[in-house]
Amino acid sequence: MQSQKYPSSSYARILFRHLRLNEKDSHRYFESTDVSYEELMTLDGTIHREDLTQIYRNALAISGRDDLGLSVGTQLQLSAHGSLGVATFSSPDLRTGLELLARFSKTRTDFFDIAVSEHPEGVKVSLAETFDLDDLRVFMTESVLSGLFSAITFFAGAGQFDGRVCFTYPKPVYWRDYSDHFGENIVFDQAATEIIVSESILSIPSPVADPIMHQDAVATCERQLNQVKASEAGQTGLSTAEAVSELIMENPGRIWTLNEVAEKLHVSSRTLIRKLASEGTRFQAVRDEMAKKQAANYFTDASLSVESIGHLMGFSDVSSFRRSFKRWFDETPSQYIARVRNS
Repeated sequence: MQSQKYPSSSYARILFRHLRLNEKDSHRYFESTDVSYEELMTLDGTIHREDLTQIYRNALAISGRDDLGLSVGTQLQLSAHGSLGVATFSSPDLRTGLELLARFSKTRTDFFDIAVSEHPEGVKVSLAETFDLDDLRVFMTESVLSGLFSAITFFAGAGQFDGRVCFTYPKPVYWRDYSDHFGENIVFDQAATEIIVSESILSIPSPVADPIMHQDAVATCERQLNQVKASEAGQTGLSTAEAVSELIMENPGRIWTLNEVAEKLHVSSRTLIRKLASEGTRFQAVRDEMAKKQAANYFTDASLSVESIGHLMGFSDVSSFRRSFKRWFDETPSQYIARVRNS
């Protein structure tokens, strides 16, 4: 495992589950990599790029599907993108959300440089490969564009995108399926991968715009981007509390213990306690604060039940989740839903 802060391992976990694999039949997924099943499920948020590209090639071979990028792309909702997803869906409008996705994309993946620029019809979102994707070009383009379109759909609603999407590669045999994912105005064999987003939908507000949540998430993204830059320069940059917070945020779906976090940060439990105390906080306080943010994130999705959210956060039964939720928010999940979703 490498210490660099990207690409995020969460996408490899999503893909693993999308293929309906389990530990017993996972060997093909990790073939020719330094990643194991145990590491994938407990990683501190990153997989080295060379390992990740091999995992993607393995996944394509396992699935036997040329359209795997489109298929797994349906799983890449904003909540799959960690702090960047939170910053995006809490943005005041779609334009701001797209600008944030481009600005902080490096905190999630280094396969593309993403840029947003003005265009006569609205804005242009451009994707430039950071290295030759070769046989992964179609898969990666479909996957990343699906993530971007999850933001557009979140703000504008399904079927409301009326812009244009350009692809650098020829039409795949299943190209007619693209309209279900990227709208009707699609062109292939273009010089650049681009999305033209019309001015008419850029000012659409987020259905769950939250200035405080947005400010916190953007601040986290700023720290993560600075950490990427520091990692590239061979430096370090996070406080202990920030390191704990990012580990928890980037690895949802489990309830982290003090010993587990200490092991991931390569310190003893006693040292972790002492370092947090020197920063004026405690492990329980940091973990509870991150749990509150994760819960608030999930509750923005009206399709998720309380039981489903509890399961997503790592609770084995809904009663334990309800008790913890009451401690975090000083109200029950039902009271929270009534207050937030009806406000």
